[in-house]
Amino acid sequence: MTLHYKNPNDWGRSPLTDRALRLEQFKAENPEQWAAMISADIEALSTPIFESLDYPPFTGTEFLATHSTIDDHPYSAAFGQFLGNGIDADIANILAFGSNRFDLISEDFHDPIRQLATRIYSRFEDMGYWDEVPESDDDINYDYIPY
Repeated sequence: MTLHYKNPNDWGRSPLTDRALRLEQFKAENPEQWAAMISADIEALSTPIFESLDYPPFTGTEFLATHSTIDDHPYSAAFGQFLGNGIDADIANILAFGSNRFDLISEDFHDPIRQLATRIYSRFEDMGYWDEVPESDDDINYDYIPY
């Protein structure tokens, strides 16, 4: 049975069918925008993950499961600080790579964990942590890292 977005009997069956109907409705009413969305998706999928700056090459949970220490992490100081302050491993990993996605912690600006993560992130940003990957641990000024 095919779904028809104008048929009211097709709506409300499940969130998945409603999503499919919304997409069909958008595609039928906005063919140029639909074509632009599809071409943008194809372009995003054709970019190798390691060349993409949007996402880290691994998740925080994956990294912790495959490594016995966080010293092998490319941004180990930031990753360790976020982890040590109670932030979820996957969110800590995203923040450690320099993406300021505090909305992943909480939508509430007054959430103490979000505020703590913001302060830690700001301190790393102030010291130029993401401007250049340090050659060795000696290049990191640990006096600026909040504990």
